[in-house]
Amino acid sequence: MVYHALLRHQWTCFWRSFKKKRYWLTALVVAPLVLYIMAVLLVLGFFFDPLLDPPNYATGPLVMLNDHLLNVFIAAFGIRFFFQRPPTLAIEPYLHLPIRRSHLVRYFQTTSLWSVHNLLPLLFLVPFWFRFVAPFDLPDGGAVLWLIGVLLCLFLSNYLNTLVRLIMDRQARLFAILALMMVTVQIADQMLNTLVFERASSWFFDELALGSRPLFVLLLMLTLASVLVSNHTLIASLRGNLQSSAQTRQRLLPMALNLGRTSVRDLILLELKLMWRNRRAKQYLYISLFVSTAYTALLLSDLNLLFGNFMAALTGLFASGVFALNYGQLMFAWESRAFDGLLTRNITPQQMVLAKFVILMLSCVVLFFTSLPLFVWLASDLLPLHVAFLFYNCGVTSALMLLLAVRNRRRVNPGTGGFFAYEGFSILHWLWLLPTVTPPTLLLFFFGDQPETAYSTIALMGLGGMLMIWVWSMGIARLLVRRKYIMAAGFRSNDR
Repeated sequence: MVYHALLRHQWTCFWRSFKKKRYWLTALVVAPLVLYIMAVLLVLGFFFDPLLDPPNYATGPLVMLNDHLLNVFIAAFGIRFFFQRPPTLAIEPYLHLPIRRSHLVRYFQTTSLWSVHNLLPLLFLVPFWFRFVAPFDLPDGGAVLWLIGVLLCLFLSNYLNTLVRLIMDRQARLFAILALMMVTVQIADQMLNTLVFERASSWFFDELALGSRPLFVLLLMLTLASVLVSNHTLIASLRGNLQSSAQTRQRLLPMALNLGRTSVRDLILLELKLMWRNRRAKQYLYISLFVSTAYTALLLSDLNLLFGNFMAALTGLFASGVFALNYGQLMFAWESRAFDGLLTRNITPQQMVLAKFVILMLSCVVLFFTSLPLFVWLASDLLPLHVAFLFYNCGVTSALMLLLAVRNRRRVNPGTGGFFAYEGFSILHWLWLLPTVTPPTLLLFFFGDQPETAYSTIALMGLGGMLMIWVWSMGIARLLVRRKYIMAAGFRSNDR
């Protein structure tokens, strides 16, 4: 009865919010993209054999997929880690109810399995299984064991994601060291062509397809252990959060501003102090440094596998603009608990916008020099792309993120929250990546035979945006003036 009541309440809240906030308009934009991705996965699952050279309609598709499944799951876990909402955010609104935390954890951990990170892979795996695995006479029920084993890997990834986030709340340095070691091993594996991960993937999933019962039991036990440990750790984390919530201290910064005239320099220093003194805001800085170095190195270490036009544009964006993409989306929301006080100060809207603009541009320059040695070492031919996207991120990406930030109405607590929490985020923040990455992607596509022309055009777009910083700041300031009372009302509410 408890689980049924929770399910019914969740559906009611979703439907009311969908109608009230006009999410159907967003759905009209998202639906074509989702349908396209679903169609691509389905077609790829049914017609996987043309990717083989030469085509082998017996065991070729399965052997090829088994060689790469482990790397695919590792890459998918990274995407899941950054983009899947943790169940903690869904549990918190129910903690005041007379429901046992163990019931809440089991329910929301189970419903987290209905994530796009689990459902989208099934659109490829199920037709692939029916076409290239089930029809063939694999020994000892290997076809069924292989399919169940792949599903268990998805479940294992889902629960490990929650567990890793909870561990990072307490042992962030330990996780950072382990993540860097993992990335370093993968880069070395690709550059030295030792193929350790491919061989491990081939052995593991080939053995499952051959009906290895001990290997299947081991995978099942690992999955069950991840479920139990993840649930137990989440319950302990909720109990610890309740005990420490009254002692949580935020370092709000408007008191640092006097009642006299405030300069852009003062506002820049204020933003930097907010970033450094508050836990969650600082996490975005650490994540940006990690993506700009370790993740970029991982992408650049195997260009033959990676570089299409879209991935080239994403790499350029992330290498120098990842901080602007993440932190910049929540600007103004970082100051949500002190926004009313800032409005009473002797600060013009254009000063506020200019200060944030300068911070985002400086972050692009810092990350450019941070990742520059990686481009020199791993992909020196892509240095022009790296330089072009430095200008693009400074002049275009930063401005687009500020346009999105002015639309924020959800309160954000910069001093608390789990690692990489999604408080203050909405679907619009994820969709905003599309207008950011589309122009350079199209340029790289249309000028595929003349990459210098594409790089020059991208750089000129960014340089034009930088030269128009005053125009950008005036336009966004006017939008801020029109929306400041809507933003303030949203920041004062408890709706996150």
